[in-house]
Amino acid sequence: MRLFDGQTGYLKLDEIVQERPTFKKAMEDGKVTDTEMKEQAELVLALLKELEERLSDEEEKLMTDALCELAVLYEMNAFREEQEG
Repeated sequence: MRLFDGQTGYLKLDEIVQERPTFKKAMEDGKVTDTEMKEQAELVLALLKELEERLSDEEEKLMTDALCELAVLYEMNAFREEQEG
């Protein structure tokens, strides 16, 4: 699985998400429940904790920076959509 489009260089996150079993399962009925949100949050936390254990300090910092900046981008986009809304 490649994270970036070879032609554009853009992150293919939307396409990757659509193929994730967890996303497909949550979307089966067209609703996202509190239970599904909780389960997904727990999965993400477990994966991040595993990464934290496996990565060197330098790799962990890079991962943390990337995740935080992705979250900043997400929040900026949500804010912009609200402004335009």
